[in-house]
Amino acid sequence: MPYIVIRGNLGMANTKVYGLSEPELAVVGFRLRLGPKNENKDELTLYNSVVYIMNQLEYFLGYTVVSSACQWESGQPMWTMGRPPR
Repeated sequence: MPYIVIRGNLGMANTKVYGLSEPELAVVGFRLRLGPKNENKDELTLYNSVVYIMNQLEYFLGYTVVSSACQWESGQPMWTMGRPPR
């Protein structure tokens, strides 16, 4: 099962996505406001709300939330999303 991680605050539109592949990004990229990509961390910044991004990933790619957590030092929520293999 492929997994991705989403990190961001609910009230802000600066969301980090980790582990999204290029073909998956091509499917949902036209609906999202793309920001810089950090190849070293496999990190992509999106200028959309966390809830909107999770909804798009579920609708177009079949990802669902598997777990959630909160970073200790920043208090920023994180979600792990997975999808069954195709």
